[in-house]
Amino acid sequence: VAPDMVLHASTQMAVHNAAGVEYLARRGFARVVLAREMEFEEIRRCAGLGAELEAFVHGALCVSCSGQCLMSSMIGGRSGNRGQCAQPCRLPYRVENQTGYRLSPRDLMGLPLLESYRQAGVDSLKVEGRLKRPEYVAVVTRAYRRALDGERVTDADREALRQIFNRGGFTDGYLKGVVDGTLISRARPSHWGSRVGTAVNAKKIVLTADVLAQDAVAVRPAAGEDVPVKLCGRAGESVANPAGMAGDVMRMVSGAQMAQARESWRETARTVGVRAELYIEEGTPARARVTDGANTAEATGWIPETARSAVDEARIRAQFEKTGGTPYRVDEVVVHLSGQPFVPMSGMNALRRDALAALSEKRIAAMRVTDAEVKMPVCHSLPSEGRPERVHLVAQARSAARLAAAKEAGADECAFEPTDVRRGALDEQTRGLTDFFLYLPPVMDEKSLSYVNEWALENDQRIRGVYLTNFGHVGLKWPGEKRYDAALNLANAAAAAFLGAETSVYTPSLELSTKEIEAVGGRRELIVYGRVPLMHLRHCPVNAARGGRRHADCYACDAARAGARTDDSALIDRKRVRFPLSRLAEEGGCVVDVENSVPLSLLKHTGRLPAACGWRMRFTDEDERQVRALTQALRRLADGERLDETDAEPERITTGHYFRPVD
Repeated sequence: VAPDMVLHASTQMAVHNAAGVEYLARRGFARVVLAREMEFEEIRRCAGLGAELEAFVHGALCVSCSGQCLMSSMIGGRSGNRGQCAQPCRLPYRVENQTGYRLSPRDLMGLPLLESYRQAGVDSLKVEGRLKRPEYVAVVTRAYRRALDGERVTDADREALRQIFNRGGFTDGYLKGVVDGTLISRARPSHWGSRVGTAVNAKKIVLTADVLAQDAVAVRPAAGEDVPVKLCGRAGESVANPAGMAGDVMRMVSGAQMAQARESWRETARTVGVRAELYIEEGTPARARVTDGANTAEATGWIPETARSAVDEARIRAQFEKTGGTPYRVDEVVVHLSGQPFVPMSGMNALRRDALAALSEKRIAAMRVTDAEVKMPVCHSLPSEGRPERVHLVAQARSAARLAAAKEAGADECAFEPTDVRRGALDEQTRGLTDFFLYLPPVMDEKSLSYVNEWALENDQRIRGVYLTNFGHVGLKWPGEKRYDAALNLANAAAAAFLGAETSVYTPSLELSTKEIEAVGGRRELIVYGRVPLMHLRHCPVNAARGGRRHADCYACDAARAGARTDDSALIDRKRVRFPLSRLAEEGGCVVDVENSVPLSLLKHTGRLPAACGWRMRFTDEDERQVRALTQALRRLADGERLDETDAEPERITTGHYFRPVD
């Protein structure tokens, strides 16, 4: 639509390796906003590949890998990919019999690491400010601007950042290699405030910092909720305890900091200078002409009567110059008077308002392109094939045994999903498999991706094709047929055309309804059964609960007994709903998937699906008997048979967004 616009790839595009940056640079992107969960070493590999790099430096961290979170969407219908995240990650969960905010990271603070960002090749720093107040933006931006300009970072700077917002302190996230036990703020998911004293007992508070009357203060007991209190005093003083309980005294909002922040932007608003000419004559509508130098607009106002006294030109100019609340400033006003017209201030205000509104319309119109100038992408519906005589049925699983069971029960094709992409692991996992698709994990660092790519090319005679799940996969050479997975979030025909997927088999975004899928068209493959991964984590909740060593150094699951591995664990929410965890082993530390609590299943709804679509099943924790039963049931449905009753489908299921569009 805007072919001359400079393109920046959002962090929602989940670019987390050099292959992704290189591909987007070739496709014309000037800058790539990297995924949050990258180490400096990984960022360094992405530098110098033809696109500028932008990285997060401060603010809230999504615990899920960027652009790959479906938790808010699948649980509550509010899509994080569409800016509507309900933040279920900030709720309490139980793991390893410990309850806390297990998915709520501390906020990122990269102030001490600015030189490391430079050395890694980062061109632009991104401050996260979703739903934050403007005072937060002012305080944080000021601290980083001063540091980037060479000023020394002081304790006062760090305290200012802590006071404006923190979650139990800060973290450097994944930048230096994540430590599972320190990433998460387990005790509290929201702002912690700054400690300014101690409630030593139910009657007395000892202050350790100055507290002003306009500050928002609370007493935080060792267990239980904060109790807001009103108090003020100097550091070292003892004051009465209005809360009547012991605990830490926390300043949640500093009145002085907020006032200073608001003052900092008072005179910094960017304005457009205009010149005005006013024509005011008895008996003729008053007229104003305003120009910004390139555009000129006019407006008419009241009809002046004869005034009883002389007109004050200085007052007219002063009134017309009052442009507060608009993007304009009046640099010059020329007044043309005829006779002795009466000039009401309300009339002057209306004349100024109408003239500036007309100028705004002129400025906007000058920037608007015509339909003839717009180079529209191919975004009409892709042509769909007619319903084939036999619906293609694909089984996806993490073990060769499950795939064999599915093939025996009627699956046309099988797709192997690895559980370990360390060097040498794929040979063992695929032993006995031939003529299969390789499902590429959506999150692989550069080393893992290079190895998997190398392995796939060496085994091209066994591999029928690959499922691409990330932009880092798209630009690489792979054996056989390329299919495009739902993890790429393809939601329209223009996106499919951009990737070259319009002539290939692709799985639309799992956030599309059947009506939306039908509108897109193309050679679609739909997931009709299986647990949907809600999150991909670059830290391990189980490791964190056990003390939390450095993530890349934890290989505890390799030697753990059955029942004690991450794959045997789950996150359990406050309603006792169980979200299983599954592990993808990588050289630089595992990726842990949070699977949906129930499988997606359309066994009873296949008649409502769009025509000309293949069907895919994803098997994770099902045993071979269940795999056979489910595959047989879907095979019969795919062949047009009626399935009156079946015990193959689990008791509790979801139909995802096929019949319930997201917000």
